Amino acid sequence: MKNLFFILLISVISCKNKTNDKEEQKFNRSKWVIKEGKNYLYRDKMLNDVVYNIKLKGFRKDSVLQLLGQPDRTDTNYFFYIIDQHFFGDVPVPISTKSLVIKFINDTVEWRKIKE
Repeated sequence: MKNLFFILLISVISCKNKTNDKEEQKFNRSKWVIKEGKNYLYRDKMLNDVVYNIKLKGFRKDSVLQLLGQPDRTDTNYFFYIIDQHFFGDVPVPISTKSLVIKFINDTVEWRKIKE
């Protein structure tokens, strides 16, 4: 019984610490582009503000570029901004990636979503 209580206590503390790690922030262009190694330091904390508070629908491509900078990847009608990646040791390919995907129709934002 003591072991079960100890395991539950550790689980609760772990979950609480993980929640505090992602303190949300307002979008800040200069922080959005800061990268350390392969990861952006602030994007995950600003993601909700970008998705839910900044009305991107109707923005032209040049306005998105001015706001968010160059995307990490592009496809014909899509911009992909890496938000967070996880790697396994020194393997150069990520095992998971979270991205902000923006779709354009006629060079105007149609929608944006979070892809995990």
